[in-house]
Amino acid sequence: MSWLLLVLICGLFGTIALIVWRKWVAPWRQIDELVTQIGLGERPRTFLVHGGVQAQRIGLRLEKIFEDRKQLDKQIAKRESGMQTIFSAMQDALLVVDSNRQVILTNQTFRKLFALPEISMGTPLLDVVRDATLDQVIANAASGGPVRSEVELDGLQIQLDAVATRNDAGEITGALVLFHDITELKKIDQIRRDFVANVSHELRTPLSILRGYIETLLDSPETSREELSRILRVMERHSKRLDLLAKDLLTLAQLESANPNLQLSNVDLPSFFGEMVRDGEKKLASKQLNVIVDVAPNVQTILADRQRLQEAVYNLLDNAMKYSRERGEIRLLARQRDQEIVLTVSDNGVGINKEDFPRIFERFYRADKARSQDSVPGTGLGLAIVKHVAQLHGGRVEAESEINKGTTIRVVLPIVTQT
Repeated sequence: MSWLLLVLICGLFGTIALIVWRKWVAPWRQIDELVTQIGLGERPRTFLVHGGVQAQRIGLRLEKIFEDRKQLDKQIAKRESGMQTIFSAMQDALLVVDSNRQVILTNQTFRKLFALPEISMGTPLLDVVRDATLDQVIANAASGGPVRSEVELDGLQIQLDAVATRNDAGEITGALVLFHDITELKKIDQIRRDFVANVSHELRTPLSILRGYIETLLDSPETSREELSRILRVMERHSKRLDLLAKDLLTLAQLESANPNLQLSNVDLPSFFGEMVRDGEKKLASKQLNVIVDVAPNVQTILADRQRLQEAVYNLLDNAMKYSRERGEIRLLARQRDQEIVLTVSDNGVGINKEDFPRIFERFYRADKARSQDSVPGTGLGLAIVKHVAQLHGGRVEAESEINKGTTIRVVLPIVTQT
């Protein structure tokens, strides 16, 4: 009897244990596996949990959590992709660091600026960039206010703008720094300042001379006829210089305007060059200069703005006459080179020094003010006008020179057909 009772009791406990296992232990193990897989981002084979109603409800809730997480991940990925697209399109370099100077975010422009590969999040900034100015900018930004500074990197002038980053509680969590390349702005500003200084200088000399002689005439009304004639000739020469400067400045301003309005037409080069030579006959004769015009048969006509092209070629011819020696030779050539037309003006005159050569197309730059014995000095704008005319036609200028052997300037224009 006792053995039978013992067997019954053991069977009862076994049944209870099996029920507990199936309803509570086994389901919780399965639920633990589901949670682990969801945490790893893996989709479980099934969310059906064996056991009681409560366990099954938990399985269904976990499936809902998994689906919600998938949607959230998609939204986060979409936003991150959009942010990365924006950051990649930014022309400014971007750097975000936390309060420990560890990198949180950079864009492609930043990595290109510092020649860096991909940067892992959390990398100490000092491991990738060591720059005292950048360190100071970040330190000042972390103090609260926006900071602006400049730094030179590989010949580039970079403006740094930094602000502190904050959390929802308003606590400073790091700094954001933008790197803006202002190299061209600096150059333009320097050109502007040089332009103002050069114009002032070019105006001051003739105006001072004119004012001085006017005062002389006012103070000495009994000036002799010979002296009066000499003074008037000087005044005429410098008034012509002012007039030439005004015309060149106006031409340059028109060429550099947003809408230069080129009037394209077919230009017959033989007659065009002939007009240039006839206009310069007096100067050519004064130095007994020989002019050779050579236009290739396949470039008799080009499509260009005749007036602008005249301004360019006249300036080149005027320089060639000015810097040629007595009985020298000037060549006006037109050739086709690939899909370009090359107009060349060359002389065998005094030439240009090598140290001056890179700057000859700058406004107001004169390689050697003492080279010319002309009564009316040039304005230093001629070759700048030539360059702008070529660029307006989609072309460029080329130059070569050698001291005492002469100078060659080429205006290279793309071949354009009438539409």
